[in-house]
Amino acid sequence: MSKSNMIGKLMVSVPFFFALSAIIDYSTTIWFSGTREYLIQNEFSPLLVYAVKNDIIIPYLVFTVIFYFSVSYIALKLLSHDEKLFYPASAILVLISLAHTFGGLSWYFKSEAYSSTILAISAVTIMMAIFLSGWSILQKRNAG
Repeated sequence: MSKSNMIGKLMVSVPFFFALSAIIDYSTTIWFSGTREYLIQNEFSPLLVYAVKNDIIIPYLVFTVIFYFSVSYIALKLLSHDEKLFYPASAILVLISLAHTFGGLSWYFKSEAYSSTILAISAVTIMMAIFLSGWSILQKRNAG
């Protein structure tokens, strides 16, 4: 498989996985939280709490899925010309997707260790993003 073919497939599959992870996250959150009141009291996302309080969960979920897919696709498309940035950015999106998926399942497991794992994935993702941003700035400065 050629590199451009691989990048083309990743440019669609990573945003698809990102959007799917949002569906899994919010669906499992709503399902496993039990009651509306319990979800409102214990949910981390203020946007989801707002959507639940105002009975706009379906439009919120549809908008979020479309937004996640579109923005991640555009970001990867813009980075597709530079493999040194494209693959780490894809990895960051996959890690965010995993954190989303595992976050929704945390309502089922309700374990401190499980929640700590999700926080660790999020921390690694943030560190990768900061490092990648700094590295790309240094690369641009050294090239010019």
